[in-house]
Amino acid sequence: MHYVVTGAASGIGAAVLRRLTDNGDAVTPWDLQSVSDVRPVDVTSSASIAAAIDGLPPEIDGAVLAAGVSRMSRLEDTSDDDWNFQMNVNAFGVFACLRALIPRVRPGGAFVVVDSVGGLSGAPFLSAYCASKFAVTGLIESVTPELAQRGIRINAVCPMYVRTPMESRELEWEAALTGQSPEDVFAGYVRGTPLGRVAEPEEIAASVWHLLSDESRYTTGSMLVVSGGAHLGPAL
Repeated sequence: MHYVVTGAASGIGAAVLRRLTDNGDAVTPWDLQSVSDVRPVDVTSSASIAAAIDGLPPEIDGAVLAAGVSRMSRLEDTSDDDWNFQMNVNAFGVFACLRALIPRVRPGGAFVVVDSVGGLSGAPFLSAYCASKFAVTGLIESVTPELAQRGIRINAVCPMYVRTPMESRELEWEAALTGQSPEDVFAGYVRGTPLGRVAEPEEIAASVWHLLSDESRYTTGSMLVVSGGAHLGPAL
C-alpha cells in the first residue's frame, strides 16, 4: 500500500505516519515544517501541492489529510488573519489536496480526513476553527457520492482532546481567556471526559488505520467521533 499523509511532522499526522510504516505500508509524508524525510508542502498552495503530486507513483492507495491549525480568541478579538489562516489550512487545504489526489487514488482506495468534534458542534473561543472544520465536514459529505462512483471511500475521524503540540498551545490560550492555569484547564478536560483521560495521538492513528483498511470497506461518508465520550458533555 502507498499513502500520502499531510501534517506528518507532528501530532496526529506523525502518529499516523508511524502506524502506517509500522504496518509495512509505503508513505509519502507532507508537511509545511522542514523535517527529515518529510516533503515540504504547503497545503494552502495549489502550486505546492501540484509539485508534490509530480513525485508520487501514478497510482496510490489513498491519503490521510491531517494538516490542521487552531487559534483561540473571543469572536470580537478574532482578526482577519486568524480567520483566513484557519480557513486556508483546515478547509481549503483539505479541498485542494482532495482535488489534486483523487486522480491518483486507485479504485478500492480510501481517504481519511482528520476533522474534529469542532466540525460537529461549536465551542467557545474557537469560532473560526469550528467554522473551518464545519466546512470540512460538509466537504466530506458532499464528495462522498462522487468518490463512490470511482470506487473510493472517504471518512473522517473527529477527535476532541488529544495530547499534541496543538493542544499544548490551546491550553495556554484557554487559560489566558478564562483566568485559569493551563494545569487547571487540562484537569477540566480530563474531568469532562467519561474515560477519564485525554487521547494519545496513537489512539487516533489506530482509528485512522481502521478507516483506511478493508475492515471498513462498507464505510464511507462517516464522521467517526474518537473523544473518549467527551463530546457527550460532562462526565458523571
